[in-house]
Amino acid sequence: MKNIVITGGGSGVGLAIAKDLVKDNKIILVGRNEQKLSLAKRNLGENSSYVAGDLSTVIGRKKVVDFIVKNTEQVDVLIHSAGIYPTTSQDNIDNNLLSHYYLTMSLLKVLNDSRVLIVTGNPQAIKLAPICEKQLNDMLRAAWAVTHKTLLMYLLADKLKVTGTTVNSFFPGDVKSDLMAYTKSLTNTSVPVARLLSLDTKFDHVTGQFFDENGFSVDLSSEKYNKSVATSVLSEYITEI
Repeated sequence: MKNIVITGGGSGVGLAIAKDLVKDNKIILVGRNEQKLSLAKRNLGENSSYVAGDLSTVIGRKKVVDFIVKNTEQVDVLIHSAGIYPTTSQDNIDNNLLSHYYLTMSLLKVLNDSRVLIVTGNPQAIKLAPICEKQLNDMLRAAWAVTHKTLLMYLLADKLKVTGTTVNSFFPGDVKSDLMAYTKSLTNTSVPVARLLSLDTKFDHVTGQFFDENGFSVDLSSEKYNKSVATSVLSEYITEI
């Protein structure tokens, strides 16, 4: 039985992931909306618990980290499923990048030989979208989010390798959620690839890889996505790297 933390676990993709993992693992759900989290816990059962906190803020992250560290000595899998459809560049930065980075780094004491998984966008978008810092409209903000999450995966994979912890990202498929009008209309509520990447032993030492909804590795341009580019681009937002 693994200890698994899922951000954005109160609804949408995060809750779908939790449903696939809760039968034989201990799940901690993280989210902003305590009402949604409480309902999710009731539906998931005794193997689940939750903590409400805004991961885009220092105070919110501290509350979440304190709860996790108090309730477990080891996080075997940390799944970053939380995210927003941003209307401003700063919301994008705070919610879709910095929240993932700072929560991961704040949990290093309980991440040992663990797995960190970042939920991200469609493989074609990640391949084709340019790495651009101008977030002038919805399309550019969406492209910024998926490209910068991918760069974050490379950055964290390098930072966490000394702990034996792997960091990978994956596309969950088209899953029903409240993220945007399109996803609200979907009917799929299952994300089997998350269970595969969380538990299958064939991924024990795989790190710095992006996977599609079927669990197949997606080849990305090594010139566009690598540790050096990740450090250069993300240092604009994360000064300590």
